[in-house]
Formats: sequence, C-alpha cells, structure tokens
Amino acid sequence: MAASLRASSSLRSRLLSFSSGCSLCPWRLLLSSPVHSDAPHQTETLAFDEIQLSPEKPATATAFVLHGLLGSGRNWRSFSRALVSELRNRSPSDEWRMVLVDLRNHGRSAGIKGLGPPHNISTAAKDLADLVKARGWPWPDVVVGHSMGGKVALDFAESCSRGVYGDSANLPKQNSSGSLILSLDK
Repeated sequence: MAASLRASSSLRSRLLSFSSGCSLCPWRLLLSSPVHSDAPHQTETLAFDEIQLSPEKPATATAFVLHGLLGSGRNWRSFSRALVSELRNRSPSDEWRMVLVDLRNHGRSAGIKGLGPPHNISTAAKDLADLVKARGWPWPDVVVGHSMGGKVALDFAESCSRGVYGDSANLPKQNSSGSLILSLDK
C-alpha cells in the first residue's frame, strides 16, 4: 500500500512539473485571460487584476479586494463588477478602480519568487504595502476582504495606523456619515 502511494505521489509530481512548463495547456490560457479591458498584472510582489468601468478615465478611488484561503482575486470579478457599477450609480462623480489581489501563495502569486517565509497574515499585509509602493499608487481608499483576506485587510489597516509602512500610509478612508450601505441582491 505504501509503495502504491509513493508511486502515485511520484506520478502526481511528474504531471505537475510537466503541466507547469507547458505554455499551451488550456488551463494556463484560462488563468492568463484578461478580466476586463486590462490584462492581469504581476509585479515582483503580487499578481493582481484591475476592474474599472471607464479605464480611459483616471481612478478617483481605489478598493483592494482580497480573497479567502485557497482562493484568488479572480473569484471576486463578478462581485467587483457589480460593486463598481453600483458605486457609479450612487456617486457618478467618482471613478472607482477595484484591484483584485492574488495574495501570497494563491492564484498567480503562487509562483512569484521573493515571497519567502514567514507565510502569515502580517507578511501578507506587508505584501499589500509592497504592491502599493512598487506600483507607485496612492494608498487604497477601501480594503475589502473575505475570510483570510479579511484578516489580512484588518492587519493591513492596523499596521497603517501604527505607521509600519511609513508616514505616507494612511488608514483606508471611511464614509463619515455611515449612510452608504450597498445591497447587491440581484
């Protein structure tokens, strides 16, 4: 029994190593397809996609959307499209940009070199700060996270408040009136 498990494990690793080097494999083409008008991006920090209703206009506000454990930013495309559309309806003067981040060891960020240990929530939050700095972006206005992504978002916000990423890092902005609650029940 142990020998057959070792044999199947060996076969699995050979298949994985073969398919990871195959640039024409159908699943690799699906993973690299564009989300919107922009193609997926990757820096030396994290891979990400951007969703914006009018990509030709400069974004006036940015939201980072973070997936949960074993997910990827692509899992949140439909949600992000609906959210950016609803935000446009509520406030036509704002041009929102959603950045769907693949957290370390997830999605297209899984193969990026330089994302070494420790692999924990604080390091994942620091990866977000590194992404902002590497791209020269202003700090995000909002960070939305699901499950593990929510923990990363909270750690990111808390670290920003303590100045861990530098004086220019601000807490994500909050709606001071608290009256804007969106419902996406469609």
